[in-house]
Amino acid sequence: LPPYYVPASPEDETLVFESRFESGNLRRAVKVFDYEYDLVLNPDYHTKAHTQWYLFSVSNTRVGRTYKFNLMNLMKSTSLYSEGMRPLCYSVRAAEETGVGWT
Repeated sequence: LPPYYVPASPEDETLVFESRFESGNLRRAVKVFDYEYDLVLNPDYHTKAHTQWYLFSVSNTRVGRTYKFNLMNLMKSTSLYSEGMRPLCYSVRAAEETGVGWT
């Protein structure tokens, strides 16, 4: 599938999000500042619109940049995130360079 967004030039630092794959659940990504994005997730199936997980890919990232993702509808009162759980990030490039990946 063609991407929803294609960077206009090599200097275009807009991130490219994708979730059109099995279990992908990103509904929308909105750039709100240079390195900050509001993300809206599809709700989990068979719930009352709760969302407690997410799966999407991001490309066009830059070394040395810090990005902020605001998960706008990740709100479940009993979520482990409210207890300090942190998101898991996986980098294909880091796995290829270090040999460390999924185990």
